[in-house]
Amino acid sequence: MKNFPRDMKHSSGAPLLLDPTRLLLSFQRPLARADLDLLLGGLDLFLENGDVEPPVPGETVNHTNTRFWVQARRAINQERFEVIEKAAMALGLEWIGPVYRLAGESGRRALMTPLPNVIVVRFREREGITTDLRAAVAGAAAGAGIQVEPVLQEVQEKSRYLNGFRYFLITNVQQVNAYQLRQRLEETNSQLIADVQFETMPLITPTSIAPNDTLFAQQWDMTRIQAGGAGTTGWDLGTGAASVVVCVLDTGCDLTHPDLVFSTPGINLGTMMPDGSPTGNHGTACAGIAAATFNNGLGVSGVAGNARIMPVAFQNWSDTEVAAGINWASANGADVISMSFGNNGWSHALIDPAIQSAFNNDVVMCVATHNYNSGITYPATNALVIAVGASDEVDNRKTPSSPDMENWGSNFGPQISVVAPGVHIPTTDRQGSAGYNTSAGTAGDYTLTFNGTSSATPHVAGLAALIRSLYPTLSNVQIRALIEHSAQKTGVVAYAEVAGYPNGTWNQEMGYGRINVLRALDAADVMIKDAPSDTGAEPFTGGNFWDFSDIVVRITDDNVFVPSDPLQSKNVERGQANYIYVRVTNNGPRAARNVTVSTRITPYVGLEFVYPQDWTQVNAMHVSPAPVTTSFAAIPPGGTALAKFRIEAAQTETLYGWVSGNGWHPCLLASVNADNDYAFATAVLTGTVPTTRSNNLAQRNLSLIDVLANASASFPFIAGNLYNAERVMTLVIDRSRLPQAMPLLLSIDDDGSAFPLVDFETVPSDVEPIEDECGDSSVVFLERTRIRTRLGCCAGVMTLEKGSRFDCLVTHKLGKVSVVGGEVILRGGKRYVDVKGSQVSVRMEKAPNAIYALSLRTTIPSTAAQGEQFMIEVAQQNTQGTTVGGAAMVYVVK
Repeated sequence: MKNFPRDMKHSSGAPLLLDPTRLLLSFQRPLARADLDLLLGGLDLFLENGDVEPPVPGETVNHTNTRFWVQARRAINQERFEVIEKAAMALGLEWIGPVYRLAGESGRRALMTPLPNVIVVRFREREGITTDLRAAVAGAAAGAGIQVEPVLQEVQEKSRYLNGFRYFLITNVQQVNAYQLRQRLEETNSQLIADVQFETMPLITPTSIAPNDTLFAQQWDMTRIQAGGAGTTGWDLGTGAASVVVCVLDTGCDLTHPDLVFSTPGINLGTMMPDGSPTGNHGTACAGIAAATFNNGLGVSGVAGNARIMPVAFQNWSDTEVAAGINWASANGADVISMSFGNNGWSHALIDPAIQSAFNNDVVMCVATHNYNSGITYPATNALVIAVGASDEVDNRKTPSSPDMENWGSNFGPQISVVAPGVHIPTTDRQGSAGYNTSAGTAGDYTLTFNGTSSATPHVAGLAALIRSLYPTLSNVQIRALIEHSAQKTGVVAYAEVAGYPNGTWNQEMGYGRINVLRALDAADVMIKDAPSDTGAEPFTGGNFWDFSDIVVRITDDNVFVPSDPLQSKNVERGQANYIYVRVTNNGPRAARNVTVSTRITPYVGLEFVYPQDWTQVNAMHVSPAPVTTSFAAIPPGGTALAKFRIEAAQTETLYGWVSGNGWHPCLLASVNADNDYAFATAVLTGTVPTTRSNNLAQRNLSLIDVLANASASFPFIAGNLYNAERVMTLVIDRSRLPQAMPLLLSIDDDGSAFPLVDFETVPSDVEPIEDECGDSSVVFLERTRIRTRLGCCAGVMTLEKGSRFDCLVTHKLGKVSVVGGEVILRGGKRYVDVKGSQVSVRMEKAPNAIYALSLRTTIPSTAAQGEQFMIEVAQQNTQGTTVGGAAMVYVVK
């Protein structure tokens, strides 16, 4: 590294600073990847790629077949450099270049190599000044103390196109490099040489893909869905693979169109014979939107422009042709079928089996909702297809009042999945005067105003083809989920969580939103498992999500993580630091970037938590543990990371539970996010049951207490939530893991002494005051008032300004109780439920925005053996019967 300067000046004037951990290796001939990997492995180097730093959408390392960017885990000194150079010589090393970072830039786009074997010189054009470089080089080399004279070879074809600069290769670069030579030339030959430059090669390919297709500038739709255009777009990540086939089930296609490439000549559904030549104009236009050839300097670019098109032509538009077309496409290798049609008069009995068969064959099917501004037409109503509506140029559902002034509207309803642009769409047309554009010659090969859900549907089909090209292992179900999860929430109609729509917020006009190609190709899905069986499907239905989630608490930092075993997640130890571990999984197809994890401890056992308050607040009811390892630059697809938090010794004293013989119960909440987890970024999760609706949120509400045989045991908990305004709640108690003879009582009228720091009388400031038994809730002072009083040991005057108020604090008591599986009994004037059945339902009237202290009480059998476990679970349900949370207690006999 001694011949590489530590810093240089870039031609812009900004400093270039040497990165001592990176090199650019150049070989004399193309190098096989296996040989390169063997070389690098022996030198403790690795190839620069997306795993080294957080990957950026569209970021491609600028490797060639002879030049490779490599990185070391520690700075490379001169001795190690010589070892690398010697080993690489055996594979035909040409030279090694240093890597510099341009000051003021961030990320890997700032990294580059001024090539050590090239010098680019502009001579002064003055009379009497020679343009012979050899003498200047010889003099410069001698002046610099260079022992070997540089050997230069001009590449005249390059010089010819460099606007006066001349391009020279240094052929003995191991002895003399461009950095040494440039400095001396500038210092000693100012009368001869006007400028000396390096040839600089960037580490990251500096393109932001915008195809050279002549009509791309008019393809507003491709820019809107972030397929192409300025900045990073979906086409930076992928433009489709030739192995992926999109069937355009329509009026056939112009098979000789220069902007369309076909996987097969296709078929005519009237004759069931080849080929798929046009029976109308519609199919050629749809094909161009889905997969017009990308970057061929001609016409338009389709969403998946490097995929292949399968033309299947209707003859009579009958339901038998629809069924035959779907089946033929599926049997002949279609990955995606684009169907820009719909008719409620067709026979479901004929078409539905074909849809089912194609679905079973892993085909993605996209179907138009139609253009009547009313309900969705068949077969878009079939649950196995993606029902596609049209958006207008301002990202609303296309209606007759859209600003395009076209008098039609996109059909909408409960089956809609997503929308895509559907007005003024440039696309391919049948050549010459045969299509929509009847201009003669090549002017008629394209149309600029293809409209309708017919034009929206192939956008989605093209996106499905892009996803299948980039992520070939994803199933059709996963591809659809990815399209829906990543859709952009545009339009004036509000999105909401709706039962039966698991892939995010939804409305019946826009579905999950307008498709976004970049998000779909770039999407990660970070999650905290609610249980070992959690696959990431939302909502989670695999069990009690509070028992065995991927969150544990440990009394030492031992990296033991067995969430399925309560004995491996014991109580917090008083008077010392304790640790929380949270395991995060990336369930998406793309590496998750800038992953962050946060936790909260609610220092009580609660049955209900509300997002965002319980996951974000820091107060007496929401303790924030100290972060240890809580962020990750990247988590690869399918990978996991273990976040770590520390509960300080002082916090264990404020985390109450040490009274009345109660051990501290770890009630933990955790959340995770990533820059490219687009589904969570657009989710609306305010309210209850957030952990089942979003796999980014999790809780651990499993307590483990050591007990003695024949001892009394109490399981105190808090029901309700300050942000739940319902007036009824139901508790479901599961005692199926207890012996039949083991008693279990639910104490309804607890005094809250198990939670000494919880104020059961406090009403949150954003909730209306609740009237007391006298019908009064507050006193308002109408005028400025002075009250003589005593506070502590001090007597004085308290001044209350006009408008001050005194609000009554109300101690809430549960109202009417009804039980299924047990009975209400009275003991000492207090109510209990005798829990007899294996599952008991207790319905209770409550005040809105109130919390209640309850407990489950039992006696451990006198015959219990050491190590024997007794587990009790209690869950809370809302007025709709949905479980909003719960807690479990495991008693372990000492």
